[in-house]
Amino acid sequence: MKRVLFLLCLLLSWALPAAAETVYRGEQTLWQDTVWQGEVLIDGVLTVAPEVVLEIRPGTRISFTFMDSNGDGIGEHEIFIQGRLDAVGTEENPIVFTSARRVPFAGAWGAINMMMSEGDNRLVHCIMEYGYRGYHAHFSSVAVTDCIFRHNVRGLQFQESTVTLRRCLILENFNGLQFRDSDVIIEQSRISGSYWGLRCLYTDLRLTDCVIEDNAINGVHLRDSTLLAEDNHLVRNRRGLYLQRSRAEVRGNHIADNSEHGIFLEDSELDGTHNLVTGNGRSGVRWLNSRGTLRANDLSGNGTYAVINDGNTPLDATGNWWGTADESLIGGLVRDGRQRTGLADVFYDEALTAPPARLPSL
Repeated sequence: MKRVLFLLCLLLSWALPAAAETVYRGEQTLWQDTVWQGEVLIDGVLTVAPEVVLEIRPGTRISFTFMDSNGDGIGEHEIFIQGRLDAVGTEENPIVFTSARRVPFAGAWGAINMMMSEGDNRLVHCIMEYGYRGYHAHFSSVAVTDCIFRHNVRGLQFQESTVTLRRCLILENFNGLQFRDSDVIIEQSRISGSYWGLRCLYTDLRLTDCVIEDNAINGVHLRDSTLLAEDNHLVRNRRGLYLQRSRAEVRGNHIADNSEHGIFLEDSELDGTHNLVTGNGRSGVRWLNSRGTLRANDLSGNGTYAVINDGNTPLDATGNWWGTADESLIGGLVRDGRQRTGLADVFYDEALTAPPARLPSL
């Protein structure tokens, strides 16, 4: 009997959260401006009412208990923000949103949810971990700076929102970012170790100086969207950049060592210049019923092919470096209508005699 009681106490000690200075239980709403600091426990769903500001000060730790009413394994306790969030930590004292469990797991709590919150929302030096969605928004705007999203089912997810991410780390989530119908700027950030790195739909995306690496499927995947990608490193994903029915300017990027294709375009339009596309497994560029040009890129050193045209539209790839200027050798690096009846050609004349200037650094 004593052993049973001991084991029960041990299990409870692992399940119960540590003592907190501020506790919210059940369904509660903040009706006036509120400041958090120290230890905060959310044991339910907390709503921030419209026009109310929730300020969270450096070093605050917000923990969520686990509640799974429908048995899907996903925690439901969360914050629902209709007012404004001002969560500004420091590098030395970040704000932490985490699970209250002693042994946490991805999906142990719900999300930082925003709905119709279009004010000056800020997340600065925050850590979001072990949630279903670290950050989630509809019809909202937020600036996210120097934050870490890790060990979530989805690092960030939003719709119909305006979002800026700068100097963020999005690490080892099941999916890194997914969003739609939004205006998004991502700068100087790293997306790594997820199943999907970044995927979006019906979005205008500007991606600058980011590292997107070691994601199991696609590094960056856009559908029906527009993209400006400059000075990024898309490496060691399955596909580096995958565009479907999208339009993109891709300039000065390092797209390398992806196991399948560096760039895969499907019914899309591309202006690609001064990119280093090398070491990709099946091809540097796969072109399927797309439009646009490749100019002044380094397409050398890819696996089976430098360029594959599997569609019925030609690819203008004149003026690139292929590792050689010999057109007879370049022909062996290209698969197009010359090898397969019914496919369009790749034009690779005016080949450069050396790698172009202004390529990205490795």
